[in-house]
Amino acid sequence: MTERFTLFEFNLHIDENLFIKALKYTFIFGLLTYLSVIVAPSPLEFQFYIAYSTLLAGAFLIVWKRFNFGYTHYLTVYLLVFIMLRYFWWRTFNTINTDNVWNFIFSTALYFAEFYSVTIALLGIFFSIRPIDRKAIKVDMESLPTVDVFIPTYNEPPEIPETTALAAINMDYPSDKFNVYILDDGGTKQRLNDPDPERREYFRKRAEELKSFVERLRKLGYKNIHYLTREKNVHAKAGNINEALKKTKGDLILILDADHVPSKDFLKETVGFFVKNPKVFLVQTPHTFYNPDPIEKNLGVFGRMPGENEMFYFLIQKGFDLWNSSFFCGSAALLRRKYLEEVGGIQTTTVTEDAETALELHSRGYESVYYDRPLIFGLNPETLSGMIVQRIRWAQGMIQIFILKNPILKKGLKWYQKLAYFNASFFWFFGLARTIFLIAPLAYLLFGLHIYDASLAEVLAYPIPHFLASLLLFYYLFSRVRWPFISEIYESILGIFIFIPSILTLLNPKNPTFRVTPKGELLDRDYISPFYKPYFILYHLILLGYLFGIYRWIQYPDERGTVLITLWWNTFNFFVMTVALYVSYERRQRRKFHRIPSNDQIIIYRDSETLLGRVIDISLGGLAVKLETKPKEEFKEGEEVKGVIRNVENKLVYIKPKVVRYEKDRNILRMKFEWKPEDVETVSKIVDIVYAPSSRWVILLERERELTPFEGFVVLTKQILRDFGQVYISIYNYFKNDILNTVWNYIRRGIKWGLSFSS
Repeated sequence: MTERFTLFEFNLHIDENLFIKALKYTFIFGLLTYLSVIVAPSPLEFQFYIAYSTLLAGAFLIVWKRFNFGYTHYLTVYLLVFIMLRYFWWRTFNTINTDNVWNFIFSTALYFAEFYSVTIALLGIFFSIRPIDRKAIKVDMESLPTVDVFIPTYNEPPEIPETTALAAINMDYPSDKFNVYILDDGGTKQRLNDPDPERREYFRKRAEELKSFVERLRKLGYKNIHYLTREKNVHAKAGNINEALKKTKGDLILILDADHVPSKDFLKETVGFFVKNPKVFLVQTPHTFYNPDPIEKNLGVFGRMPGENEMFYFLIQKGFDLWNSSFFCGSAALLRRKYLEEVGGIQTTTVTEDAETALELHSRGYESVYYDRPLIFGLNPETLSGMIVQRIRWAQGMIQIFILKNPILKKGLKWYQKLAYFNASFFWFFGLARTIFLIAPLAYLLFGLHIYDASLAEVLAYPIPHFLASLLLFYYLFSRVRWPFISEIYESILGIFIFIPSILTLLNPKNPTFRVTPKGELLDRDYISPFYKPYFILYHLILLGYLFGIYRWIQYPDERGTVLITLWWNTFNFFVMTVALYVSYERRQRRKFHRIPSNDQIIIYRDSETLLGRVIDISLGGLAVKLETKPKEEFKEGEEVKGVIRNVENKLVYIKPKVVRYEKDRNILRMKFEWKPEDVETVSKIVDIVYAPSSRWVILLERERELTPFEGFVVLTKQILRDFGQVYISIYNYFKNDILNTVWNYIRRGIKWGLSFSS
């Protein structure tokens, strides 16, 4: 009889114990290989042949990856990981410079940055090597649990939480079994009595609008929507949710960020996991976004490359799920009230209350489920500054968990859960590592510090194979969810600003406070981000590094191998900083409502004809239709038409939009919806059209975006070179004026200070 291995409850099985056996044999094989190849003395030529023969074997298996099943998959990963670990063994015992204090300090800093990178890479590989896919569990109507939907909101424009609430009350679930609560932390007594008159007036008007919105819905018959607030803004979002827990009583809690609009089938797709397994405390679903993040927007690659979050939500979390380690991400998640109350509600020790709460519940033996079907439409930060604020908070919170909660020492966790939480928290030290990687080549080129002792022959035998193996392994495991070099670009752009907050959190882990990510920002013009200066300065220091590199090539012939390697490294950093500088030029965003790709059928009725077409994109503001039949008469601007949409779930929706324009050459008709915020019936209908079907996400996520490392690099380079000259001139002029204004302000202060003595 075939042996089956149950990793944890909930009937997850791995046939023939394949995964555990592969890990065991990989460890034994790896140990023997290291003893024979790495530890034992061997000529450099032998190490060279070992590296490149192993690299070729791994590349061959990847090229023929359609045959990669069972043990072959693990062998491919092992061969490439072997090259990486072989490099790090050599790096540890042969390259740290101890000639003088400065060499030792910088050499050690670089070594630990590499140690961080290798550790995160190995953990990422471990948890990504066998992700699992779950199927929804259908439940009888009689067994459905009651659900409280919490929409915490603070200072977002009212229409953002209102849209989410409209979608929530229209979810396909018995209305007597769920309630929707807008948890307004902007309507607290503390905020309504804010000492700043402008802030006080803003929060007062906002609270009144949200209350009025709820009242109008209740008059229309939606008795299951409510407005809640509290006295004081204690413990930010976590405190807001905990206060609501005291006033509600549903079996399950669905938490939605103010901008996370749920699909109609959210509850039907997720509650079954709780009914099936009473030990489940969490069902987490992906955070999926219908607008570009600022890096995607400014690079112009939205929709062409996988989103930055896709690697985590469509691979890493699925890998964690195999080991009962997927964790709460703050929104788009259902939690069981009973277990949440057992740990005192949402945790408040750190500013990442979500992961901290999951850590506490996992340590008590409860189980989590990660269901990778996208069930919410979320809103990315619209500006680079908003994104940086968000990531600083995440970094500080996860570092707090790393120090204050220490997953490795946490009692109650299984060894694999300890590794998963260690991985999730340790990852957020990337601000330290990426900043070191950016300045390390300059330490040698500008100041002559020898921070990496290696001959050219050693570089050919160890670092270069390591780099190539990392590239191949990344492509093999992650290419469907992440373009090559995108991780380095995002982490470098954000890491510069995370560097100082990370150090401050390390020194005082109880100091960080919760900061809300700005949402709903509109950019009516292009402008230069206030965060541009570090990119601009580093860009020119890296350019200066080339001049010093030429000088060292001429003056120190015996160091030419080091000069070559350092200049190659400097070139990669130059590429990253060029992207960063390009991204810091914020492109305008006038569109209030973001378009979502669609493929719905539509029939348009006019007085004299009936037209067939496909909706190619849709938003709360309107839609675009590709007509399949040519109209007899051209459409006129402002003309009202009648239409019936058959959406991807085969449901008919009637609309009466107005024509904005007709693009005759492409036979595309663009129309707009007309509605007023107070007309909640119309708005509710439009929200239902746009956001109801979760299957709409299939259109977004099934695009073929797999690129080789070279292709990904070429796409990014072409995009940047298109108008980098214009961007650079704009930023240069802005920097020049910025410096002149700063100098002039200091002069004015000096004059004022001098005049104070004469008077």
